[in-house]
Amino acid sequence: MRLPALAAAALLAAACSPDSAPAQDRTDAEIEAIVRAYILENPELIEEALIELQARAQQRERQGVADGVQANIDALTSDARDPSIGPDEAAVTIVEFFDYRCPYCHMTNDWVMQTIEAHGDRVRVVFKEFPVLGEQSVVGSRAALAVHQQGEDVYLAFHDALMSASGPIPIERIEEIAEEAGADVAAMREAMESEDISEHLNDIRALAREIGISGTPFFLIGDQVIPGADVARLEAALQAGLEG
Repeated sequence: MRLPALAAAALLAAACSPDSAPAQDRTDAEIEAIVRAYILENPELIEEALIELQARAQQRERQGVADGVQANIDALTSDARDPSIGPDEAAVTIVEFFDYRCPYCHMTNDWVMQTIEAHGDRVRVVFKEFPVLGEQSVVGSRAALAVHQQGEDVYLAFHDALMSASGPIPIERIEEIAEEAGADVAAMREAMESEDISEHLNDIRALAREIGISGTPFFLIGDQVIPGADVARLEAALQAGLEG
């Protein structure tokens, strides 16, 4: 129920009283007093109104994100700079915005890796490096994009290992993980300082702002937008795409 409706209800209640003046003859102060008294007598209506307002705001936000996704679908799925696994003609394309220090991204990483393994060429995963949790996140993403220049397989191994790491990820630890993943660490260190990687990360941030992505993880599966670490929704969207 909206607040104007509350006012109307209050006036109607007052109008039903035999000794009340017609609503059109009341002053603003009298109307305000009637509405205030009605609200004080029925405080649950305020809670109902606030719940409705919140629901409408959330719906507007969801619609804005959905519109932003459709307006930027090429940038989301077809930026050649983004690491991706799987063929362009795959039945389902999954786009993930993530941060290596995000615990919720850690929760969904197993699902992503299992999906790649289980569905092979039927699925394409696009990895959007979106470091939002501080300098170590930025360094991790720069290192990952540098490793990507050495091939998709080494990137995927590095990505999985770094995403599975717990605790801080200083550069020394990132180098150890890169070496274990089979990357050329010296080449990684040189490439990760490039302006091309800086521009790439800036473009991803700008894309996220335009769409309305404020946190990680954020998934696009086919045409379904799934923010957060809801594995059940992710799996349902994946299966719908594979069966469609």
